[in-house]
Amino acid sequence: MEKGFKDIEEYFLQAEKEIRKSSSLPPKKRRAPKGESREELITRIKNLSEKLKGKDRKIKELFKEIAVLQEKLEGYKKREKEIKRKEEELKQIDQFKERIKDLQSEVARLKGELKEKETQIENLKAQEVPKAKVELFIEVALNSVSELAAGKSKVKVLFSKRFRKDMVKEVATRPFLFNSFISALERIDSTSKLLKRDGKHDVYRIRVTSPYGEYRAIYLKLEGNTVKFVRFGQRDSIYQELDACGWSFS
Repeated sequence: MEKGFKDIEEYFLQAEKEIRKSSSLPPKKRRAPKGESREELITRIKNLSEKLKGKDRKIKELFKEIAVLQEKLEGYKKREKEIKRKEEELKQIDQFKERIKDLQSEVARLKGELKEKETQIENLKAQEVPKAKVELFIEVALNSVSELAAGKSKVKVLFSKRFRKDMVKEVATRPFLFNSFISALERIDSTSKLLKRDGKHDVYRIRVTSPYGEYRAIYLKLEGNTVKFVRFGQRDSIYQELDACGWSFS
């Protein structure tokens, strides 16, 4: 802007030199100046200079204002990015809420099924089978188990009178408990645990997990491949009984 002002000023100074040069010629050749006088040109130059100075200030102010506006624009761009990010987060939150609703519905459904199963178990517990029928069933079933175990694993399985009595007592009010015992018996290698070791026999137990809770079947390892089941009952009560009698199975 300053360069443009100097060019204008040089132009008018050059014009003034031309006027002076023409005024130094002989009177005959002197030409009357046309247009503005020297004083008018100087005044006009000053006026233009003032205007240019004013324009220059205005331009500087505009540049400052542009800089401020650009800074604000950058701020708005950042805010716009932040808003978009927040919008994406809100979309994810909505998706999470929908997923939570689905999971809550699934949990409610499973709770309903669990309550129904618990009711069925309670009903089964309340249905006591006649003792005579249970005794017959246990006798036949245990004999079959002995033969089956001997045929599959070449292990002879025996059941004491007390074990049969324990089984009858429990199965009379818990019909599906016998099935749980058979399942545990099939996994005897993985569910057995040594409880006691004395001079006569090693005492083991197998874990019986049933809809009615945790049970334990206690057996002895005899000579050869023979095992003899001697007690059966709920985990806590059977151990208490065995502690009370000094782990005697006679």
